[in-house]
Amino acid sequence: MTRDRARKQKARAVQDQNPSRAYTDAARELEMPKASQHPPAEVPATVAVMMARQLHAAWMHLIAFENLAKEYGKVIPEWPKLGETPRNPVHKAADQATSLLYELREWAGRTAHASGAVEAVPNGFGGAGDTSAERRAETALFPPGEWCRVAGQTMPQPGEERPDPAQAPLERPVTANLLGPVPEKRFSARASGRDLQPAFPAVDKTPAAAVWQAERTLYNAVCQHWEAPGDTPADLAASLDGLEDLADTFTSACTHTLGEVRRRIDERLLVGVDEAAFDQAADTVRAQLGIEEGYVPKLAYALSQARTAMTGAAAALPGALGQVPVALTRTGRALDGKPLAHVRDQLGSERHLQRLRSKTRMPEYDKADAIRRVLHWMHAADANTYDHARHLADEQQPTRSGLPISEPSPRKR
Repeated sequence: MTRDRARKQKARAVQDQNPSRAYTDAARELEMPKASQHPPAEVPATVAVMMARQLHAAWMHLIAFENLAKEYGKVIPEWPKLGETPRNPVHKAADQATSLLYELREWAGRTAHASGAVEAVPNGFGGAGDTSAERRAETALFPPGEWCRVAGQTMPQPGEERPDPAQAPLERPVTANLLGPVPEKRFSARASGRDLQPAFPAVDKTPAAAVWQAERTLYNAVCQHWEAPGDTPADLAASLDGLEDLADTFTSACTHTLGEVRRRIDERLLVGVDEAAFDQAADTVRAQLGIEEGYVPKLAYALSQARTAMTGAAAALPGALGQVPVALTRTGRALDGKPLAHVRDQLGSERHLQRLRSKTRMPEYDKADAIRRVLHWMHAADANTYDHARHLADEQQPTRSGLPISEPSPRKR
């Protein structure tokens, strides 16, 4: 609370203009000059860059905090809408920190420019209207990409170039189109038949190529689970995260394509369509995807819930066998010191070999089962490199390993 009467009057005037703001907040705003109003600091260029990046790291942590608060809506009250004054202490803290960090980032940009680290003061928003010099300064001080708050990532050092795959420019490879009326034969990625035709290379470089390329990439990922199984729990969770985004994007693609066809039918730019059959099929697609006006698509939401249910999950050791199988001893010795990715690849190779063997004689999956058990131990021990001696010790005395041990599933009892 201010002691000077004139300053109190100013604080009350600010509060009168915005009644939702507390008097103490208004007074504090008058007392505390904005960081952007301070003159730039006199520091070496390298120090200026690192100050900006430290503030950017704090900014990313704040974004993670806000996302966490929004995710746990049942614990933390609903996040205030745009323009609403935060009332909950969590929301107030985020609102105050956001303002302060933005001011400090702006001050850090001016400091970096004054120190000669960048040729221009970054705008701070990274908008399309920025000059080339401002965009270069933005990239130099606040490199794009996930770092610092993401496990395994570090803050880029001054002068380090680290491209962000998510921010890579979108390719526009459309250089061809499919002309003529819609053919009776349908495109297919792998199937063949009288009424089918190969999608590639026919759709290559056309607007539809992106869809078919996505199908091919996802199909290859599904095949890898046969050729190279052994995903860690975190790998499986990351796949669910990707499927959630994929489902959301897929829903948008379906909505856009169906809407574009319907628009052209209504404007009589597309003739010869069985409108009743098309509308019925389109309604079925929307129902399957759970598309409702004003609601999150059900498929993407369900995948998000499945991923949330996995949060905090960890791998467990397989149930003890009493004695270590011979195949595990022999196979494990050969894999000692190998990284997790190599062991996973070996399991896929062995499964593929036995699948070929099964065409002429009985397959032998003892080695594959041993490699799978090696993977389960590596998952439970959170080991990126296989330690055969430690694995054998944990197999022989699992209760002393300190690792979680699997129990029979309630569904199988």
